[in-house]
Amino acid sequence: MRVAFGISLGSSVGLLGGADTQKFMELVKMADGYGATAIGTYDSAFLGGDAYVRASLMALAAPRAAIGLRPSNPLTREPQVMASFLASLDSLTAGRAFLDIASGDSAVFNIGYPAASRARIEDYVTCVRGLLARGEATYQGRPQRVRWAAEAVRPRVPISICAEGPRMLHLGGRIGDGVIAGTGLLPEVIRDTIARVHAGARQAGRDPADVDIWFTARSSLHEDRARAVDNVKASVSSILNHAMRFGLDGKHVPDDLRAKIQDYVDGYELYDHVLHAGKNPTRMTDLGLTDYAIDRWALAGAPRDWIARIEQLAERGATKLWVGVSGRDLDSQLHSLRMMGEQIMPRFVA
Repeated sequence: MRVAFGISLGSSVGLLGGADTQKFMELVKMADGYGATAIGTYDSAFLGGDAYVRASLMALAAPRAAIGLRPSNPLTREPQVMASFLASLDSLTAGRAFLDIASGDSAVFNIGYPAASRARIEDYVTCVRGLLARGEATYQGRPQRVRWAAEAVRPRVPISICAEGPRMLHLGGRIGDGVIAGTGLLPEVIRDTIARVHAGARQAGRDPADVDIWFTARSSLHEDRARAVDNVKASVSSILNHAMRFGLDGKHVPDDLRAKIQDYVDGYELYDHVLHAGKNPTRMTDLGLTDYAIDRWALAGAPRDWIARIEQLAERGATKLWVGVSGRDLDSQLHSLRMMGEQIMPRFVA
């Protein structure tokens, strides 16, 4: 069964320099060569390094795959700045740039801002598109202009909406070129996610088939399955909070876990976000939520475990997957990506 892979890079890299820059670009070249449909990098200054620098290096290293930010947010990048970046990235890649936009998490909360509302996200996307297409738009009632629009490679760069709840899924279907679903990988969740995105598209008079739906898998790959599962706990501890922070209704949460999940979200330690040795994975375990979180969001194990899980997900309707590259340093990430590219992706990428 054919499955498209998006590969996220940049985690645990920090501030690139010297030999690390070359290793990072080698990761990008490998991901591109193995057949990744898209290659992205996070946009959070809190976690380390600048996303625009990483994305520019990625654009220079990958001759085929789409390149972009996943995700950014409407609060730390003004739309004029983002539109200029996207036009520049699109020029570097000859029309392969993309943007995934979300409400904001570590990048936003660690500078004292609340997450962006759905209305603000829509206003931001509309403005960025206007600047790319016409060179002028408005944002939050403020006029926005650029002089370079006529030079843009494309008048529209694909913008996908990152969604984890019913209303964001609907918004994504209504305005997104795609939806990046962080809702989970359980069969009932996948069905509901697709249905809500399609409902949003139909409300806007769009063909639901025109909206690409990608599912995010919190991933960990290692020859030792137990070690891979242990390594993914920090990642699933973050999405358990992120997916549930604005409420549990309509999110297919088992009744017997609702109180525990709410307790977990209420006590989430933002400074320890995605830290393996942080407080959040420990609290998740203490509350008895680890197995549930791994089952719902993770793709973790040895190559054979990945293959079986991906086949299962594809049968459920999740045929476009965003995955990360395992490893706490670039050398281990190179090793992990080789396993992924040589033992897993050939089963699914034509």
